[in-house]
Amino acid sequence: MKWPKWLEESNRWKHLVGIFVVSLFGTILMGIGCVAGMEFKDVHHSYGNDGKPLREWKWCAWDWLDVWAGMIGGIAATMVHVLIVIACI
Repeated sequence: MKWPKWLEESNRWKHLVGIFVVSLFGTILMGIGCVAGMEFKDVHHSYGNDGKPLREWKWCAWDWLDVWAGMIGGIAATMVHVLIVIACI
């Protein structure tokens, strides 16, 4: 399967699929928490992963396309939840 170019960069497809699975077995709120944790890990790894605590907060350093890729996965999992509930009614 050929992924769109923006999804291939920075392994965003892993964010999408990973958060889809987390949100499928949990909720979208759990997915949001995981997206935030993944991005914080990425920022901490890029800016100061030398064993010392991160001294300054760099909010703008987050890769917002990674966040949105994860949220798309969470939204898709929530849609699957809704379809399951509708099918059971």
